[in-house]
Amino acid sequence: MFLFLDVASPISEFHLINDKKIIDSIKITNKTDQKLSDLLIPTYLQIDNDYNLSKKLKKLIITIGPGSYTALRVGASFIAGLSQSMDLPVAVISTKTIYKYLSDNNKQIGIYFESSNNQKFFLYQKNSEYINVKIENQNFVIPELISYIFYNLGLPKFIDNKIKSKMFSIKMNVLENLEKLEFNKNLIIKPIYISNNSILNW
Repeated sequence: MFLFLDVASPISEFHLINDKKIIDSIKITNKTDQKLSDLLIPTYLQIDNDYNLSKKLKKLIITIGPGSYTALRVGASFIAGLSQSMDLPVAVISTKTIYKYLSDNNKQIGIYFESSNNQKFFLYQKNSEYINVKIENQNFVIPELISYIFYNLGLPKFIDNKIKSKMFSIKMNVLENLEKLEFNKNLIIKPIYISNNSILNW
């Protein structure tokens, strides 16, 4: 059984995967004003009790952003601790990972991603370089090279309706590409924090 922790999306969730199927999805926070740090461990303990994870868990997956600094840090610390204590391998999922799975080598796509704390990001590729931009107002201009946009919640007004678009699901994207994920033990999990102030990026 795999345990997938998504802390990049607006509502943090655990997903249980078995035999390439999601057998349960459990919301950790139901409201955007709830604290992940208060609810993460109690939610996990309840899942452990319901599914006997201590004996069945084989691998861990976590989203690493970009997203909320606090949510990413809390999630990474939790999964790192679980990995070390249970000697389990971990795979990390970023918008770059999702881009690779969605693009099929098409460099004219972009990913519009909404995260917790109402943070918004746009990822695209230019000259073989991945560019992550934090969107802080409605004046953002989509790069001319983009002809197709994938989005996780809804399309903002600044995206021209002439550009083709399609909604994507992180959990389904992970499930469909489960065999492509790279799992490692003793992995140093590095969350992706994006700021328009380059000094703060890490």
